[in-house]
Amino acid sequence: MRLPSHKTKIIATIGPASNSKNMIERLIKAGMNVARINFAHGNFEQHAETIETIREVSERLNTRVAILGDLPGLKIRVGKLKGDAVVLHRGQTVVLTNRGIEGDETTIPVECEAFPKLVSKGDVIYLSDGYITLKVEDVQGNDVICRVIVGGTLFSRKGINIPKINLPLEAITERDLEILEFALEHGVDAVGISFVGSAYDVMKVKRFAEKRGKQIFTIAKIERPDAVRNFDEILNAADGIMIARGDLGVEMPIEKLPIIQKKLINKANLVGKPVITATQMLVSMTADKIPTRAEVTDVANAILDGTDAVMLSEETAIGKYPVEAVRMMARIAKTTEAYRESSGHTRMLEWKEKIPKRGTIKDAITRSIIEALNTVDIKYILTPTRTGQTARLISRFKPKQWILAFAEDEQVCNSLMFSYGVYPFCVEDTTNEQELIQLIKDLGIVKTNDTVLLTSGKPIEKTVGTNTIKIFTIA
Repeated sequence: MRLPSHKTKIIATIGPASNSKNMIERLIKAGMNVARINFAHGNFEQHAETIETIREVSERLNTRVAILGDLPGLKIRVGKLKGDAVVLHRGQTVVLTNRGIEGDETTIPVECEAFPKLVSKGDVIYLSDGYITLKVEDVQGNDVICRVIVGGTLFSRKGINIPKINLPLEAITERDLEILEFALEHGVDAVGISFVGSAYDVMKVKRFAEKRGKQIFTIAKIERPDAVRNFDEILNAADGIMIARGDLGVEMPIEKLPIIQKKLINKANLVGKPVITATQMLVSMTADKIPTRAEVTDVANAILDGTDAVMLSEETAIGKYPVEAVRMMARIAKTTEAYRESSGHTRMLEWKEKIPKRGTIKDAITRSIIEALNTVDIKYILTPTRTGQTARLISRFKPKQWILAFAEDEQVCNSLMFSYGVYPFCVEDTTNEQELIQLIKDLGIVKTNDTVLLTSGKPIEKTVGTNTIKIFTIA
């Protein structure tokens, strides 16, 4: 078998443009590692069919694909529009209303009963990740009369942002819990928690799953100023994070977004938790076959910053060129990784200094691995793991070697699809090192005379978990 061309994980949102068997197969072949389902759209019957299709196609292709389900969260959204899209023009008057109507160019339904009470004359309202800007001119009962400042095409169910407005409700809604129940029943591998404000929101999701005898890999979506302020506690509670730049770039000064992105990626890297960079990465490919040069640079810079995964949203959900968008992501990732790997020595030594000198046994193992990779020409890193943590701790410094992770739990293997450079294998026994080596020899991954590094964990006294590294040449 051949390992993928890119170590950065590619997440593609499945939607009307990509939910057929043929399209999902093409997306997987183009480089999709994680299929995202946005539960803000569609119904349970459609989602169940999509999940089944992803599993069926990935199994047939013998390619592991994790499924990420995004909970809608407490987000004010546009309701149903005639034809699912309308065009708003600069200078026109448009009414936003909480009346349950089908909208058109003059009247836009809003799925929030309290909406007219949340705004007042002079407020600025952003639609569709800030692409469309309205200014409130008056509030009359159920209707908010606005003037279009920046126009554009508005689709059904797009988000509405009112900066500096704090909604007086919990981030995790009853609807989210209904969706979470569905996700657990259908074996979704991870859930994205929208509009997280604190660690409490993450723990609410985890406890809900635990009460049903299940565990779920949680991705906290950073979309609000309070999530940035409380980032450390959120990072500690969640299994991974997503920098959701669409809402974040509207809720906070847009010029601060690049620095926030870099800081959050670095913090996630330090603790070995996967971080996803999302929203508008190749958004021009929704309509065009070739992205802008700025978008290509954006994706590359996120990879150089240390992101584990990059995500496509409307590009693959409703765009004209979903396969081309995934393929472009893979090309950018491959090229950027090659550049980084050519100067990886400096990065790894830099990371060695970030790891605590007085830390855990796993910190000591990680420091030793960095030393070994800078000393010996090692082809692969082999990592048997129970929880996936060891593989993630190695992944955080983005080595040029593939990390071949072996786990007995299918859920652990799928969770590792979010981590940079980790290729997971689900095996019956992770303690039989000879069998693990024979497996990758039979698959043609390692060859005679390849030098590999193997981490292992042998219980000694009170010590459990990874506590040993071995370096050897394949016979």
